[in-house]
Amino acid sequence: MARQPIIKQDSIDPDDLYASPYEVQTPDEDLWFLPGPSDDDFGTPFKAPDQRLLIDPSHWQKAESTLAPQLARAAAALATLDEHCRQLGPGAGERLALIEVEAMLWAQGTRLRREQIAAYLCGAGGACDARGDLTQSAWAYRRLLARPGPLPAMRAFLGLHDVGLSDLPETLSPRPKGAEFDLAADLFADGMAAMATCHPLTRAGYGLALWRLTGLSAPDDLLEPATAAARIAAQENRSLGFAPLAPGRGAWHLGAQVTRLAEWLTAIKAGAETATLELNRLNAWSTSARAATSGIKGSTPAKLINALSARPILTTEAAALLTGMSRDSAERGLARLLQMNVIHEITGGKRFRLWTAGYGGAYRTSDKR
Repeated sequence: MARQPIIKQDSIDPDDLYASPYEVQTPDEDLWFLPGPSDDDFGTPFKAPDQRLLIDPSHWQKAESTLAPQLARAAAALATLDEHCRQLGPGAGERLALIEVEAMLWAQGTRLRREQIAAYLCGAGGACDARGDLTQSAWAYRRLLARPGPLPAMRAFLGLHDVGLSDLPETLSPRPKGAEFDLAADLFADGMAAMATCHPLTRAGYGLALWRLTGLSAPDDLLEPATAAARIAAQENRSLGFAPLAPGRGAWHLGAQVTRLAEWLTAIKAGAETATLELNRLNAWSTSARAATSGIKGSTPAKLINALSARPILTTEAAALLTGMSRDSAERGLARLLQMNVIHEITGGKRFRLWTAGYGGAYRTSDKR
């Protein structure tokens, strides 16, 4: 018999159900969605943090039916963004993923800017005190850029086959290990299977809450559940493998209350619309950059502008490879565009320089803090 998605235990103090910093304290009489006490027991030695209960999917299924118009609008906004990304190519997703990871880190309390993350991804900025956080950001970035589809097996998704506890940031506590982790993964899979008939956006909100309640990650970790939820939400996309939430990053802190589904859908819609504006601003920059460099002889400026439109961050070597020109020619061309204030150089150094399109972006998350 399949495991029931609702776990009942009689050793739980209701006041401890929301010990996580991501949960909102709710009066006992309002916790209508939680199952009552029972004499049932796992019969296993697993003890999840705070012995938290899983949430009833039937309440989320009912809530979805009452929010059908809002769900449709959020899904349409995400579909529009997905089509933009399909037309623009892989660089669009890379740009949005970099913004998304930066926002996740800030929501988690980790003060890393996208420029630092990009430098690390390019192999030009890994030797620093934040190496553990940068390693985690690289994991999230790679997962967000995967093709749309179901989450892989949990150990593969989290990279537990090749990432040891020593790679985790010191501020994070270790996750459950061995049989305890496998049980938590099974509980998560059972709960998500019970939501199989719901829309991916609803499943993503449910999965975000369920992830924390099963204890799959350390209590203070936000990147892992947020990345998983973003992937679940975009399962029906054609190009973009995640649903961006950077503008409404407060949604990552929503608790297990089914009444929060409306807020979750609002955040999905806002994230998709703002990301679409980001790509529109990139197109506007490309047009203006071509106009500003129209007086320069040769095709070098146009090729470099195309390369910077296609990738959010470029090394000189990558620019040369994308444009088919020599490294020296690429370096001279980039330096000239920088002099004209058409592009930006984000390292401020003389070596291992990184180049990006010279526009502010629709939502500079680091500038808002």
